[in-house]
Amino acid sequence: MIGKHIRHLKRYREIVSVLVKYGFGYLVKDVGLFHLLSLPKQIAADLSGNGKEQRSLGQRIRLMLEELGPTFIKLGQLLSLRTDILPEQIADELRNLQDQVTPVNVESIKQIIAEEFGAPVEEVFARFDDSCIAAASMGQAHHAQLKSGEEVAVKIRRPDIESIVANDIEILWDLASLVDKRYEWARTYQVLDLVEEFSTAVHKELDYTREARNTKKLYSFFSDNDQVVIPKVYDDYSSARVLTLDYINGYKVQDLIEHTPAGIDKTTLCEWLVRSFLDQALIFGIFHGDPHPGNLFFFSGNKIGYIDFGQVGYLNETMKRDFGDLIIGLMKGNTDLLVRTLSVMTDIPDDLNERQFKTDLDALREKYYMLPFKKVHIGKVVHDIFEVTKKHRIGIPKNYTLLGKSLITLEGIITQLDCEISILELAEPYGHKLLIHRLNLTDLTKKLFMNSYDVVDNSIHLPSLLRKTLTHLNKGKTRVEMKLPQLEFLLAKVDRAANRISFSIMLLSFSIILACIILGEAFGARSLISNIPILGIAVTIVLFMFMIVLLSIFRSGRF
Repeated sequence: MIGKHIRHLKRYREIVSVLVKYGFGYLVKDVGLFHLLSLPKQIAADLSGNGKEQRSLGQRIRLMLEELGPTFIKLGQLLSLRTDILPEQIADELRNLQDQVTPVNVESIKQIIAEEFGAPVEEVFARFDDSCIAAASMGQAHHAQLKSGEEVAVKIRRPDIESIVANDIEILWDLASLVDKRYEWARTYQVLDLVEEFSTAVHKELDYTREARNTKKLYSFFSDNDQVVIPKVYDDYSSARVLTLDYINGYKVQDLIEHTPAGIDKTTLCEWLVRSFLDQALIFGIFHGDPHPGNLFFFSGNKIGYIDFGQVGYLNETMKRDFGDLIIGLMKGNTDLLVRTLSVMTDIPDDLNERQFKTDLDALREKYYMLPFKKVHIGKVVHDIFEVTKKHRIGIPKNYTLLGKSLITLEGIITQLDCEISILELAEPYGHKLLIHRLNLTDLTKKLFMNSYDVVDNSIHLPSLLRKTLTHLNKGKTRVEMKLPQLEFLLAKVDRAANRISFSIMLLSFSIILACIILGEAFGARSLISNIPILGIAVTIVLFMFMIVLLSIFRSGRF
């Protein structure tokens, strides 16, 4: 930890200063990083937890993350999906995080292209515009033309962004470890797991070959659909740091809000928008994870264009079925189905209060039971489900939270366009399709065959497994593992108390030994050995041993 502090000392001080600036000085002090501040900043630091400015907690967190830069902006965007653990007000504020930054100098961009393709930009493209068409924290895009004549958008990763992200994630790991040791809520909400999830997600986003694969999959899926436009990927002009796609330029959401262009009917357009997304999620199983207005284009004839597939969600057949069961259970008033489905979909804690959980789901069921689809807002449904899971500390897999967030985003766009359509009403036919698919005789036969095979296979191996287990029991080799909640936390407290007692005993022993030596020197008989500086040697040896013990206690971090 000390080595990392020294290596990233400047960045640590920046982060700590920003945390204190927005009212999180108490957190800095609790985890032991307050010393990184200069003395004037320590004196001026606000440790109340309220911040000096009259802003809400969500606003302060959002502004703090924006000031800390691209890695922390991406972290905030990930956290905005986690309404299963964050209060809705904070998650809503984090959805407003601005990912627009000052464009990188075009010469640096051209240098990256030259390194990737082994030739100057002028030789790679027939035309390459110096001004960028979009700039974000991880990369920026330029309009260009291939020598074969196609108009393309070239997305280039920002210079040195890999090292910036790597350093920030290393610091995030350190901070998460410190918070995890200090706060009970950090262990409850598995802060270390969140950092691991974020680290994986941001490294995937930095790899444009992955985005290219996602884009090509959806391009293929919608190849026969004239209403949906997905950009084509040009592999010969793409790499891990550069992605070249069809240039798409249509109407934006704001254009449609200000006036209705010719050839576009807003209601029909909204229906196609929802259906195209539901096709992705519930039919194909791969969906756009961030369908905000900046990633959507609209064209005459009510066509929809999607761009930027850096973040996608995945639903396998089981997940699609479970999501359908969740909605059916909610609408049909079947609490048992809701309990079974959520138990399969989520990570249920061992200490779940099942009776209270079922009571809360009963209340949720009553709220939506027999309510017409037109009167139900998907955003409210998702919010209510997340509130119940958050109350009972139930973890929801990322792909479900991503799906919920995407549906809420789409509903927001529909509301902006003044379209009175219900996402749930449009989703109802998909529920019937999933149900019919589940009851398909061929699929049922396959499942029955596979389950039968598993039963037979397990039955064959059961005698040998039983014999092995009994042998281990007979020889006393069986190991029993017990999971005791908070055991590690209690052991840490015991360890800390023991270290303090050891420190006190060492201090007392040191004092007694030193006193005996002094008395011996003062009142003992003089001899040849009296000429040897026994007092100095003894003090040095005892002090050396004392420092070794003291250092080992402090290094354990449990004093």
